[in-house]
Amino acid sequence: MAESGFAAKAGRPRTALVLSGGGARGAYQAGVLRGLLEAGLLQQGFDLLVGSSAGAINAALLAAYAPEPETAVTRLEELWSNIQPQRVFRTDLRSLGGIGIRWVRDLSFGGILRRTGAKSLLDTAPLRDFLSDAIPFERIDEHIESGALRALAIPATDLYSSDGVVFLDARPDVPLWQRGRWSVERVRIGVDHLMCSSAIPILFPSIEIDGRHFGDGSVRNTAPLSPAINLGAERIVAIGVRQPGSDTGSMTRSKPPSIAQVAGALLDAVMLDAIGVDVEHSERVNSSVMKMPGGGGDQPFRWIDVLWLSPTRPFSEIVAEFAHRIPPIVRYLMRGLGTDEETTELASYLLFDHEFCSRLVELGRSDVANRRDEILAFASGPNRP
Repeated sequence: MAESGFAAKAGRPRTALVLSGGGARGAYQAGVLRGLLEAGLLQQGFDLLVGSSAGAINAALLAAYAPEPETAVTRLEELWSNIQPQRVFRTDLRSLGGIGIRWVRDLSFGGILRRTGAKSLLDTAPLRDFLSDAIPFERIDEHIESGALRALAIPATDLYSSDGVVFLDARPDVPLWQRGRWSVERVRIGVDHLMCSSAIPILFPSIEIDGRHFGDGSVRNTAPLSPAINLGAERIVAIGVRQPGSDTGSMTRSKPPSIAQVAGALLDAVMLDAIGVDVEHSERVNSSVMKMPGGGGDQPFRWIDVLWLSPTRPFSEIVAEFAHRIPPIVRYLMRGLGTDEETTELASYLLFDHEFCSRLVELGRSDVANRRDEILAFASGPNRP
């Protein structure tokens, strides 16, 4: 087997790639992966791929081209650099107008009618065809069977039970696990599983599989590194899509926040914060392992190297530059939630525009270049003191 690619190699730690969610922000991960390829990290290989929401789409595309890192990253860049809103959700006046009317009716007369019709703010029917065209799902199983990839894990949330589910495509000898309100189901990953994991709460509709309704995998996924760890990862590369810290800009704080600001804060908390918190938790566990007699020994915790990559600048600056490219009817509906400035956070999830996404790709690539020495040090071997 060739030395390049995602294939597992004897004599080196099992390595996982974990990708967080974030709607259109997922384009940033494509840029980071291009930078990692240029830095030589992808040639060392990823044995495990884990992705939630937009990260699930990226992880599945990488899995489909597992032994071909250059092709995988190129396909990912092409996906984000050519994306358009109408490839993700319906943007015509009839569809969006109908959804808007149903929301107004339900909010105004729901108590009288005792029924509701609105299920989400947007209709993502086009996304199914887009993903089916972009990802050759049949190749994922081929690479798992050949050993080029150990596992692909896609978290989702059961919206009736509120339990988390990890859809796992892996060889039969890969053991399953259960943790709290999480279960693991062995499946052949397909477009339905990606639609489930990327169904952003309220914005996108839930997806039904075998009578169960699923939503975004980030909702219940408070420990995004957990699937990779349970699959035996010894080293993890985690890519987020949110700058550490807050970005409030010059926004006035003397008045109550608008619905748009509240929704943006909730989406941030649910979809973007967990992976950063989990990375910090992993660092604390590593510190505790080092203090144990014999460096951990047979203790329940073990040392795991984690490389955490996230944006160096807030996306709000870029969103403001491209916000006019959101379909007019969507901008009109969003203005019912707040001003243009107040809806910036929400817009960053929905700006499936090729120019905006291309800018995020370039930012990801640049961020990796600026951390090249650190990344090469991580790639060179275990970082345990």
